[in-house]
Amino acid sequence: MFQILDTDTLLRLLDAPAADVFHTIEAGLWSGCIWPGNAEWELHEACAQVRSLAIHYVTTRHPEADMQGYETMAQVLSSQACPQGGGAHLDAGPPVHQAMLWLWALAGGPSPPESAGEPDPLSRNSIRFEQVPGADLIAFTTTSLALLEALIFTGEMAAHQVATRYLLSHPDALAQRGLELVNVLTREETAQVVEAGVACTVCGAEGLDLWYSGQTWGETLCEPCYEARVRQGQARPQEL
Repeated sequence: MFQILDTDTLLRLLDAPAADVFHTIEAGLWSGCIWPGNAEWELHEACAQVRSLAIHYVTTRHPEADMQGYETMAQVLSSQACPQGGGAHLDAGPPVHQAMLWLWALAGGPSPPESAGEPDPLSRNSIRFEQVPGADLIAFTTTSLALLEALIFTGEMAAHQVATRYLLSHPDALAQRGLELVNVLTREETAQVVEAGVACTVCGAEGLDLWYSGQTWGETLCEPCYEARVRQGQARPQEL
């Protein structure tokens, strides 16, 4: 795998009142987590601190999301702050792999000097990179957090918007390569959806010729389920 995010910036972006973090951990029965203000907080490495803060961050901002989304976000962010390399924080599941690929693409596809091809972002051999598109690690880390949140809780088109907005604002070679990689990822994932067919997230209806999706709920709905959501006030009707 690779590490490229700035740990101090992550801790600052994820920071929250100690009492709120404690409540999230206790209410969610999150094992192995610690909270600011606890006597052992400073004894834990940054990766453990980031994991706890990340869980509070995403569960507060996305209370209706599933556990897999919370875990994916926490794993990716804590792996970036781990002084031992971070590979132990990651599972090999598709959501984590996809998130690491998008982070790798946003960074311009960094590869080690001895590598003849593209590295595996989930490799256990961790490499720390310092060069990022725009040459501002704080801004890059801030954008990376927004990208991961968009990808995991809304979808790849929302992540594409975050990435392209950042990369287009920087004219350097890394940003150009990053833009190319992000566009490739988007095309590949769109092609996979088309090949597999579109199914309704709610009722499971498959082979949809017409479907609805939204950035606020991040799901694909058939027409009856979409109309039901409109009646419930959870979606806006299509404008004619």
